[in-house]
Amino acid sequence: MAALLALALAAGGILLPPWPLSPDGELVAVQGGVELSAEGAAVAPAGEGLWRVTPAADARRVVLGAGGARATAEVEPPPAEIAISAEPELPVKGRDATVAIALEVRGPDGAPDVEAPAPVLVASPGHVSAPVPAGPGRWRATYEPTAGAVPEVAAILALAPRCPLCPTPRAIGGVAIPIAAAVELPGEAEPGTRTTVVVGGRAFGPARADRRGRFRIPLVVPPGVRKARAIALDPAGNRSRTELDLRLRGEARLVCLAFPPALPADGASEASLHCLAANPRAELDPEAPLAASARAGTVGAVVPWRGALQRARYRAPAGGAGKDDAVVVRLARVAETAVPVALVAGAPERIDLALAREPVPLGATVPAQATVRDARGDLLGHAVGPPRAEAGLLVWDRFVAPRASADWKFRAPLRFELPPGREAATLTLRRDGNRWIANARTVDARPAAGVALRFGSGEGAVTDARGEASARARGPTETVTAPGGARAAGWAGAVPVVPAFAVAREVEVALRPASPVNVVAQLEGRTIAWRIEDADGRPLPGRRVVLRARGVTVGPAEPAGDGGRAAIAEGSGTVAVVDTETGVAAVLEVGP
Repeated sequence: MAALLALALAAGGILLPPWPLSPDGELVAVQGGVELSAEGAAVAPAGEGLWRVTPAADARRVVLGAGGARATAEVEPPPAEIAISAEPELPVKGRDATVAIALEVRGPDGAPDVEAPAPVLVASPGHVSAPVPAGPGRWRATYEPTAGAVPEVAAILALAPRCPLCPTPRAIGGVAIPIAAAVELPGEAEPGTRTTVVVGGRAFGPARADRRGRFRIPLVVPPGVRKARAIALDPAGNRSRTELDLRLRGEARLVCLAFPPALPADGASEASLHCLAANPRAELDPEAPLAASARAGTVGAVVPWRGALQRARYRAPAGGAGKDDAVVVRLARVAETAVPVALVAGAPERIDLALAREPVPLGATVPAQATVRDARGDLLGHAVGPPRAEAGLLVWDRFVAPRASADWKFRAPLRFELPPGREAATLTLRRDGNRWIANARTVDARPAAGVALRFGSGEGAVTDARGEASARARGPTETVTAPGGARAAGWAGAVPVVPAFAVAREVEVALRPASPVNVVAQLEGRTIAWRIEDADGRPLPGRRVVLRARGVTVGPAEPAGDGGRAAIAEGSGTVAVVDTETGVAAVLEVGP
């Protein structure tokens, strides 16, 4: 690792990570505040002295420039292969309740990838279990065919992620498995006749017709076979051949997988959609006409990619977290599948306070909500005041006014903090004095707590409730990795952007003297409406009021709901709604 870091520093003003650039983007440091440019990649600022470099599609190297400095960065190789096999190779419904699936994740050189994470598996139809280790780079799983006695094709996709938020996989593979069905074919013939049935080139029987002329032949019917041939030999030695319609409708098969399965609803994050199609005979079809559409985000054209696989690019919408998306993929008119994509919110950005009424009477409790939203406006939760406070937003839906005030204003501190998560989707690394500080975040910007990190120096650490872990600084550069492929490089003087997981705000609430009632009045076009509430905000229907107008003509008062209303005939000025019993009033300005 020390030699790799020395090579990074040798680039002069451009500091590269000690590994090839990820095809989905990597941080690069630039000294001296110089802007970074690139050939074969897109660049975007990512912090103080940091740039995110995203190689162009299929790029193998990127040439970087900053001022007079130049550097060439290699790009990680394209996805390798996952070899998939089934045991038995030709499973039969009615005999094989499960099918053993063996997977080998291979590296670019074709050898088993001993550092590959567990593959993600999807199957259609039926169910495939989560993989379990079976040796270096090898995994095993169990496939369960659907119930019934109908032959079918099972399509299975496997993807080994490059990192938790990387659309480009580390390795990928797919297979179509023919699932035959064991059935008994009934028939009738002259007693003593021997009948043989040929299905898909395989002969079954012969079966002899009983005294009533009936017989049954056990068959194994592979998928895609619609007809069979019956060969009968009667007791007199006469041979006949009959074509049989098995009345089985073969189905094409389509299976798709989106990765990452969850994305921030930020309008920029992307996932890759991978699809595998097979015809009714379990033959893979790399040019099957596929079309995809998304309910909320956008998805590009599905195009042939490598081998039998096809792929498309999905982009998350800007906003709409919590309302998961679905990418629907159609194979002409013969098959369709829906691939879920979870949309998650981002870091907390702002706190909005809404009070049921303001000014708030001294000592009163009124309904309130302090909503917390991310930069796109998606709701994250509710803020509250500090613990043990005697006034303010003591719980998420009630505001308690102080009993006394010198200036009829109350400054209420509000705070919100995302709860910790457990899986690190992203990592950042910064130098702080003689320590390197790693920050781990989940896909929805929560601090990832309890994650075991490994620093390039060899030191290990576990993240705390803030998602932080540290290691002693032994030089001007460092790296850190997490399970699942999240990684980060750090350079002294380069400060990455770390998503906030907490937000605070102080709001000013207007106060008024306490009173036994409150008059709530509002204009609704050219109508004034009102109601009288008690000190706790409960309506007091039937309460008598007096309307005092200046500069406007007000029609007669009439009951409306829990209060009343009156039409404004003409003019502009003010209208006061006065509770006759207490004299408490609300004054409204009426425009022309």
